[in-house]
Amino acid sequence: MSFLETTVGLIILRCDNYLENRGVKGGLLGFPPLQSVVTRITDDDLKQWVEADPNKKAKNKKKADPQEVRYLTLLEMLGGGTVMQSLLDLSIALFSYPEFGAYLTTYFGYSVNLHLAFLLENIEFPTEDEIQKAAEGARTLMYVNKKQSPLQYSELTLDERSYGYLFGSDDMNALLEGATTRFFHAKDGKKLNDVYVNEDILDQAVSFFEKKGRTLQLSGKGGRRFLTKKLACELKKDFLFVNLPEFLSECGRERIDEYIEALIREARFDEAGICFYGISEGFIKGPAEAGSGSLTRDLEMLEYMAFRPVMDAGIPVVMCTDATRQLLSEPDMGEYLLLELPITIGYDERKILWEKFAGFYKLSLDAESFAMRYNLNASEISRLVKGFLERSPGTKEIGDKETALFTKICMQRAEREVAGGVGRIIYPDIRLDDVKLKPENRAVIDDVITSIKKSGVILDEWGLRKSYPYGRSISLLLAGPPGTGKTMTANAISGELGLPLYQVNLSNVVDKYIGETEKNLEKAFAFAEKSDVVLFFDEADALFGTRSEVHDSKDRYANTQVSYLLQRMESYDGVVIMATNIKTNIDSAFMRRIRYALHYENPDEELRRQIWESCLTDKIPHEDIDFDYLASQFKTFTGSVIKTVFLNACACAADRGEKLSMVHLVHALRHELQKSSAVAFTIEALGKYGYCF
Repeated sequence: MSFLETTVGLIILRCDNYLENRGVKGGLLGFPPLQSVVTRITDDDLKQWVEADPNKKAKNKKKADPQEVRYLTLLEMLGGGTVMQSLLDLSIALFSYPEFGAYLTTYFGYSVNLHLAFLLENIEFPTEDEIQKAAEGARTLMYVNKKQSPLQYSELTLDERSYGYLFGSDDMNALLEGATTRFFHAKDGKKLNDVYVNEDILDQAVSFFEKKGRTLQLSGKGGRRFLTKKLACELKKDFLFVNLPEFLSECGRERIDEYIEALIREARFDEAGICFYGISEGFIKGPAEAGSGSLTRDLEMLEYMAFRPVMDAGIPVVMCTDATRQLLSEPDMGEYLLLELPITIGYDERKILWEKFAGFYKLSLDAESFAMRYNLNASEISRLVKGFLERSPGTKEIGDKETALFTKICMQRAEREVAGGVGRIIYPDIRLDDVKLKPENRAVIDDVITSIKKSGVILDEWGLRKSYPYGRSISLLLAGPPGTGKTMTANAISGELGLPLYQVNLSNVVDKYIGETEKNLEKAFAFAEKSDVVLFFDEADALFGTRSEVHDSKDRYANTQVSYLLQRMESYDGVVIMATNIKTNIDSAFMRRIRYALHYENPDEELRRQIWESCLTDKIPHEDIDFDYLASQFKTFTGSVIKTVFLNACACAADRGEKLSMVHLVHALRHELQKSSAVAFTIEALGKYGYCF
């Protein structure tokens, strides 16, 4: 017989002997399966069972009977002692033979409970302390029917996970499979890359647990679970990773104790630690859905229904949180440690990360350029590289095409993380040479692009970041009449940098409800920070306008929006371009914080000629075009108007099947003059080409 079969046979025999000593004869006759297991016990089986040594579990696992080792492990988890051993044996027998439950009910009047275990050890009247201690030990492996009273008569059931463990199964409890994953330090640890940043955080965590610390809170963002896995490898201990929001959603209020007990048992079986993650500010503050039976998410509930039971079980705990506030109330400082990961990492650290990840995945890329381009932490860079390799397997050389794919993946991830788009992404294919600018304006824009490209050098390599703790964004204000090229310039700058343009849609931002505009603006800034884009506010005076005196609540709210924008601009590190028709409409507080400003005017004759000429490409079939006439005759035309007229002229020529000529341009000019003039159109407005009309 196996060790466990012998265990079952012996506890059945003990129950039958107890009954015989009290005058009940032949109790097993009505239960053939139970009688069979008792009669099959041999002297050798009995000798092995009697000689079972609790120290075998640690001394020589390979030579010992696996069932015996696991049995002794469970007995140790229960706290040891003869009463707990009898309780364990009774539970195994009940799980193995359902008939045993009927046998106990027939002759004892109840199934497996603490009272029966005490009786078999000749303790008929245990003290209250003995009962409480035994009940506490029983909960480590068994479900306790708390509705029954008194406590020693509460029905106890060995859970399936414990029974499976006895018979050699290491499968996770089915209750935990949805929200819990297991990290094996010996096997899974080999797949991890080295710690490239935050080594000091890892060293502190390892030292804390080696000195018998119990609970570690890792706050901040970027690499918390990775650091926990590296911690597991350093401690040579497996860890269970629990997605706390999913975990609480699955168990609900009614079964939280059952799920937490199952989690504790799982950790004890594996001799593992537990890492709770997904603890964001939004999760903690978010209300439970009415009628869902889900738990409220206040800190007190989390502490006393989730964290404390695990900590009291002596299991190492890591809590990964977004917030830096302490999650535990009045913790023992010798057993609790809060470590904060940096909110952002500097250019030097990002450069190291890109170098290391490139080496790990055997990619050839410019780490300096990527560190400047992508303001990401370690975990975000890791996910970005993995996403790139999934979409472009086998790629090793990273050029412009591959960098564009990196940027696209980065933005897609940012869009998923920042709910609700408030703008649109544009991939410009124009450059500054395509925009006809005055030389002085072009010089300023060249300075802007230089500042963007060299920001990593001057802030990090030259050490200016400490001197400028805020206000590091590269901001450009474009002011001037409509149609003078402000939006085109923003697109061209984005194209020169090889970055997408994120144009904020004011209709999706401005909201009549208090606080909603700020929330929408935060989405725009958060998306820009998570991705590699140029942030563009067109008609910026709607948001960055001059503050007014407060006469009512509307004025106060409008001024609050401006104040929020001022603060957000100060903390933003990226590139932001703003366009306005009237420069004086911008609040002076913003003007002080804007690094570059350009004023656009209606183009002069020379610039108008350049714009007209730039419209005509080699692919357009055309006759001679009088650019001198076009530039001098229509002095009020802006670049936008010129492009519209030219496009309409091309449509006219294509419709007639003719080459583009002055006839078609005059036709389009007439429509434009009729549209924009407040007085009746006259042929004289067309000058020397009036005859074409």
